[in-house]
Amino acid sequence: NDLLPLPYTEAAVEHLAARVREVQDFLGRQILVENLSAYVSFASSQLSEGEFLAAVVERSGCGLLLDVNNAYVNASNLGLDLDAFFAALPRRAIQEIHLAGHSRRWAGARELLIDDHGSTVCDDVWVLYEDALRRFGPVPTLIEWDNEVPPLETLLAEAARADQRLERHLATAA
Repeated sequence: NDLLPLPYTEAAVEHLAARVREVQDFLGRQILVENLSAYVSFASSQLSEGEFLAAVVERSGCGLLLDVNNAYVNASNLGLDLDAFFAALPRRAIQEIHLAGHSRRWAGARELLIDDHGSTVCDDVWVLYEDALRRFGPVPTLIEWDNEVPPLETLLAEAARADQRLERHLATAA
């Protein structure tokens, strides 16, 4: 379930944007591109992850599926500046948010977060989700849980936590 990262370069922006345009043209509709969880980065990257995604949106016309857990995992694993990441994303492009759990693994002396969709959303990701709602407004939110799926009550409780935050955001915005 892990995808390979791209170098954040102008050439990669053009490559990805061209393919996104091709898919959108074929389908006759806009698609959403998701920020990926990453465990390595490229020394050749010239753009931040947020700048890269913003450029893909601008050049392809796609929207963004903001995976808040992936952003949190990347901040931990790669030192991603979450404030700068969110600030770089075009507000109008965020059309869906995903939340998920992650696990912790050790690689030698280094702790890594693994986006495994196999546990409840951690408190830090909930805080980051609330920040995303303040920045991007209320958008449809999905809880991802693909591994070690719990009883339905647990899934519904996680969805209710997201709903409560969405409703609170809507109440303060009104």
